[in-house]
Amino acid sequence: MSSCNDFFDMELQGEYDGNNFYNTTYQLQVGLDAVYDILQTNNYNNCEWIFGEACGDDVVGNDESTTNLISELVNFQFNTSNTWIRDRYTINYKGINRANQVISGARRVQLATQEIEQYTKVREILGQAKFLRALFYFNLVKTFGGVPIRPEQEDVDALTIPRSTKEEVYAYIEKDLREAAIMLRSKFVSKEAGKAGCGACVALLMKVLAYQATPGMESEKWNEITKLGAYFIEGATLTYGDMLHFENYEESWDELRARLWFKDKALLASNEPYETPETTMPSLANEYSLETTDSYGNTLGYADLYYEKGEFCTRSIFEVVFKESANGLKDDQNEGTEIFNDIFFNRMFASKSFKDEIAGDPRKGVFIQEHGEVAFDGVRIEVPPGKTACMKWYTPSAETPSDVNDSGKNRRVLIYSEVVLFYAEALNEMGQREKSLEQLNSVKRVANKITNVSTLYKAGTYIELRDQIWKERRIELCHLWDRFFDIVRQGRAAQVLHDFATETTHNRGKNFIEGVNEIFPIPQNEVDITNGVVTQNPGY
Repeated sequence: MSSCNDFFDMELQGEYDGNNFYNTTYQLQVGLDAVYDILQTNNYNNCEWIFGEACGDDVVGNDESTTNLISELVNFQFNTSNTWIRDRYTINYKGINRANQVISGARRVQLATQEIEQYTKVREILGQAKFLRALFYFNLVKTFGGVPIRPEQEDVDALTIPRSTKEEVYAYIEKDLREAAIMLRSKFVSKEAGKAGCGACVALLMKVLAYQATPGMESEKWNEITKLGAYFIEGATLTYGDMLHFENYEESWDELRARLWFKDKALLASNEPYETPETTMPSLANEYSLETTDSYGNTLGYADLYYEKGEFCTRSIFEVVFKESANGLKDDQNEGTEIFNDIFFNRMFASKSFKDEIAGDPRKGVFIQEHGEVAFDGVRIEVPPGKTACMKWYTPSAETPSDVNDSGKNRRVLIYSEVVLFYAEALNEMGQREKSLEQLNSVKRVANKITNVSTLYKAGTYIELRDQIWKERRIELCHLWDRFFDIVRQGRAAQVLHDFATETTHNRGKNFIEGVNEIFPIPQNEVDITNGVVTQNPGY
């Protein structure tokens, strides 16, 4: 029963166990910290770049022609027992398990007082746990298709759960994000920066909706993205009921309020608000920007988003937080453990097709640099001869941590320009091409300031505009560990990877099988240990 270890390994916290731990807000926060901790681990981050980046066409690896488990994966010559496939599956379920413990444990919290601030503290912890659970399930569904939805409270007599459909998993993710969005403030700042707020929930929800829609086909998902984009970017009004699609709920509004830790109506003081389905969502339009400014309003450079000075800036929506060790201890799994330096110097380098795509764009010198060139901080780029460095993974000399095992910066997961580009894509799908072009060029105009050029994207047909949006996505969002999943959701992974195979000496991408390799196999040990209750994906 090795696949179920996480459900049995309850880490004791002093004299507490899983049955009596979540009695206070402080204890609930400790549980939430443990969920965030998953995002900082080597296992989680290695799976992120291996599946999202190394399997795509924006990079070439230093060892793709050798025989190892990563090489087998990126060449689509793996079997169902590949260790990285298993790790991708288990690390995200580990995160889900921890989130479930917080969500189910919240009902046991006993408040010291009936002040509304006490309810807000619990609600915001619960909302963040829902966001993180949605993120982990999103990682799973885009990698494996439909997966088992684990109950919030595990039953040792019913640990084997069959797979839900892809549609059911996406619906579960959507519900978590929609509920979390009304539970959280727009954005956490100052000492609380790094926590997922309403902006992170809406940004991820727009992405989740896009992954369910098919380009070129009518879908209510595209329409929903335009509504969320108008709210997020243009300041359009959106109510709690709109966000939740409350008309589809079976529970009453007051039952929902109680479950989500809004203060009971009967207990509210005269000056305390009673939220209804008509309550408007917090404004996001002024919280984020395509221009890069820090929390003090200082203007930053375009590249600064990806370095320490750009952490929690106006272009960043959600980050995995790494913090340099205060005691110099190594390998504590909480500081990035040199993940960026590893892939920057030793693992992946920009591909020829990506360099051709970005040629002539003002971001070229910001996002990639050749071996031997000098970076903006005066340091020579010492990647292998003939290789092109991906600068979003670069650690400037001034930000190098004292412990070589630490990471010098946070990992950007959701950035504002992706929200704008999803909005542009959805507008184009809905036939609003003029407005779509306006959003697309809003991203390009900011990039143009790097070299003071004025070239913009041009009006055209649906296909022409879609191709320009996808081009801009590839350039603006490059090397954020998401390219493979993006071309899969666009329905062109086979075409892109087969074309990409012609530029590499060992033809990486030629083995990609359309209709099979868009998702990966369920780990074989999971199929075996459940005696086939968890079924394998077709083609594996």
